[in-house]
Parts: sequence; structure tokens; C-alpha cells
Amino acid sequence: MSWLKFGLLLVTSICITLDTTNVMAQEWADLRIAFVYDGEAPEPQPINVGKDPFCAANGNRIYTENMLVQWTNGGIRNIVFSLDVKEISKLRVHPDLVKVPADKALLEKVNCVFVPRVVVMRSRQTLEVKNSDKTGHNANFGFFKNAPQNVGIPVGASKEFKIAQEEPAPVPVECNIHPWMRSYVIVKDHPYVGVSDENGRIVIKGLPAGEELKFRVWHENQNKSISEVTMNGKQEKWDRGYVKFTLKPGDNDLGTVKLAPDRFK
Repeated sequence: MSWLKFGLLLVTSICITLDTTNVMAQEWADLRIAFVYDGEAPEPQPINVGKDPFCAANGNRIYTENMLVQWTNGGIRNIVFSLDVKEISKLRVHPDLVKVPADKALLEKVNCVFVPRVVVMRSRQTLEVKNSDKTGHNANFGFFKNAPQNVGIPVGASKEFKIAQEEPAPVPVECNIHPWMRSYVIVKDHPYVGVSDENGRIVIKGLPAGEELKFRVWHENQNKSISEVTMNGKQEKWDRGYVKFTLKPGDNDLGTVKLAPDRFK
């Protein structure tokens, strides 16, 4: 074979490789999964709100939120299912999701509880903390890597600040004035985090398809890590709450994951 022919073959091979990579970069996957409680749904318990006249007002009865289970279908609310990137040398991110959102993430005080219970946001995104109640609150953030924040929020006011760094774990948020008030903030460098709705359902869009991805499941009331599950009727071991999937392009319905009552406190 002449050097000219060899060179042409080499160039052709390189072009094919680059073209294949370009095609793969355009293949994206959406993930759907549901988490349900494999037992009788526990009932939220009423909370003694003390002497605060607004919180104790008629119609403002407050209940525990650390274990919210839909009694009709067992769906577990506020399960966090997030992509773990420690084993990925270079994460492919969907072009529509690369930029940090310009919109602010919102954590609101409504009827003496934090809304939502779990806030998901990107590092370098701005968080707005708003008080919609007719009583004063504060928000004390237990950051692990970012600068401490303990902000007082007067009636009808809001405070905002940018969270610079990714946090290694869910950040607890408390109101020291009203000790039952609690929330969590998830701060990631990437957009691939889902939180289950009232039916236990999670949707994460725009994931890279065709490669093995590791996910972590977390819930504020879990008993250590969630390591034993029943997925689509089959018992499985998840390594300290981690599980791996390879997603095909397009929609991926991973089915239903049942969690036994002993997985929770």
C-alpha cells in the first residue's frame, strides 16, 4: 500500500470517528422513575406551634413534613434522585441546560412552613428567600462549603444571595424562631437532579444517552442509606443508595421502586 493511500485511509478513519462523536453528542435521554412506600402510609402529625399568634391562627394547622406519603398510591414525596459525576471524566450536558438559569431559585415562608421542602438549584445561581407570612422569620443555612448564611426576613420582605459552590450534600435550612420549620437546598454544578412529586414521580430530562450513569437516591427521613429496594417487582441491592443505568435516546421509563418502611426512621 502506498503512503498516499494509507494517508487517505487514515484521514477517512479520523473523519468517521469525529462524525460518530458528533452524532452521539446529539443523543439525549429523558428519565422517569417513581418511588412508593411499601406499607401503610404514615400519617403526618400535628405540630405544637407555641404562642406565635399568626402560626397558631385558625386554619393554620401545621403538620410534620419529614415523611409525606400519598395514601391512595403510596407515592413518597421529596425523594431526591441525582446524577453522580465522580466517575465521569467529562460530563456531556444538553445544550439547552448548559447555562446557569437566570431565574432565581425561590424558598418561601408560607403559613409558617418552608415552601418547597426541597429546593434544587445550580451553583452560581441566585437564591431568593421570601417571607409571605405576617410574622417574622429567619433562614439559617447549614452550608458545608459556602459561606454561612443566617438571614432575618421581616414580614413581606425577601433577601437574596448567590450560592457560589456546589454542595456535597443536601443543605439543611432552619428557622430559629419557629423550630419546626425546616427545608433542604440541593446545589449542583450540573442540571441533572429530580425531586419526587406528591405521587412519588420524578422526571429528569436531557441526560446523555448511551453511557453508563450513576445515580444517588436520598430522602431526609431515610434510615442510613437506601440500599435495599424492590424495583419493578424484583429485589435489588443499591450500593449505599447508588444505582447505575444506561439510558437509550428518548424516553426511559424505569418503572416503580418500592421502599420498605424499615428504610426510614
